Amino acid sequence: MSDQSVQHDTQASQYLSRVRRGMQVYGPDDRLIGTVEELHGSGFHVKGKHIAASSIARVTENRVYLGADYAAGAGLAEGRAEGEMRVPIVEEQLNVEKREGQIGEVGIRREVTEEQQTIPVDLRREEVHVEQRDVANRTLTAAEADAAFEKGTIRVPVRGEEAVVTKEAVVTGEVVVTKEQTTERQQVTDTVRKQRVDIDKDYQRARAGFQQHFSGLQGASASGRSFDEAEPNYRLGFDARYDDRYAGRSFEEIEPELRGTYEKGTRRTDKRWEDLRAEIREGWNRARGY
Repeated sequence: MSDQSVQHDTQASQYLSRVRRGMQVYGPDDRLIGTVEELHGSGFHVKGKHIAASSIARVTENRVYLGADYAAGAGLAEGRAEGEMRVPIVEEQLNVEKREGQIGEVGIRREVTEEQQTIPVDLRREEVHVEQRDVANRTLTAAEADAAFEKGTIRVPVRGEEAVVTKEAVVTGEVVVTKEQTTERQQVTDTVRKQRVDIDKDYQRARAGFQQHFSGLQGASASGRSFDEAEPNYRLGFDARYDDRYAGRSFEEIEPELRGTYEKGTRRTDKRWEDLRAEIREGWNRARGY
């Protein structure tokens, strides 16, 4: 064995040691294949199919990604009968992504209004008082004599303050706009399509094995039942293996639900669940190989 092969096998073993039941498994195209149902020494099962450890490309958190050799068939090589043809079952799944975008706006409108204001102002001014007084007689001067009898008006300027009104725009306040991010949960609903295969032919292939199993049980007990009476129990376990509700779970995990289905359904007989459990589990186990 070459050093490269040894290195590849060592890496595959390391990847397999990190795989746990229930982890999601994705193909080379990053599409979901299913979940890990059971682990084995050389790989694991997904939907009843064996996938070799050498097909693992990487393991991150709770996901297992398969490499290109899986697409070439290496991941399904083990456990496949000669001449057997595998038909893929396709279904659609919802993938929800988030993207940034404007979802609305907040409008802040400004209006201009007018109002009259009155401001008190103190203004100074000069006032003129005219008073006539008697004085002692004196002789006019030459200058006074020349203008003594001229007619005219004597103008005395009066000074004072007056109010001058101007307007100035000033900032008296402000509107503060802040934004914060909030999170809300929405339910996204859409219709997806799924392929369902007819498992009747698969059951018919397994039926002979069920008859053989039933004969062995009859040999160990004296119940006197016929296979026709026991066959619905095998079928209950066989059909459950294809139910999406039970994908990636063990028989022990889904047994309470199967028991409830049996006790409420039309397949119920006068037998106790404990007496029929071996037949139902045999149907569950054999469905894995078909």
